[in-house]
Amino acid sequence: MNFNTNNSLDSVGTKGTRSKPATPNTGEAKAPVPADIAPANKGLGDQVVLSQEAQTLGRLQAKINNAPDVDMDKVAEIRRAIAEGRFEINAERIAENMLNQNDLLG
Repeated sequence: MNFNTNNSLDSVGTKGTRSKPATPNTGEAKAPVPADIAPANKGLGDQVVLSQEAQTLGRLQAKINNAPDVDMDKVAEIRRAIAEGRFEINAERIAENMLNQNDLLG
């Protein structure tokens, strides 16, 4: 038994060759590829194009990576305020800031 692996309906002879030559389908013309989809630099290798959102996330990640883990100036100011007895804890403000951060993350 012989199988035609060329995905055509032509019959296959006993030696695995076509009994009729394949003819190109001239009834359908290929539509041109739109310019915004066609590769602009053929032969220059693969390219990745990031969306605006991905570019923004990349910039934000770079800022986060470059930011110090702890704001030492703020830590020093809080220490002075505690030592001087003028440090006040505003639970409502803390809760509000926590909720605002959750909105940004979620």
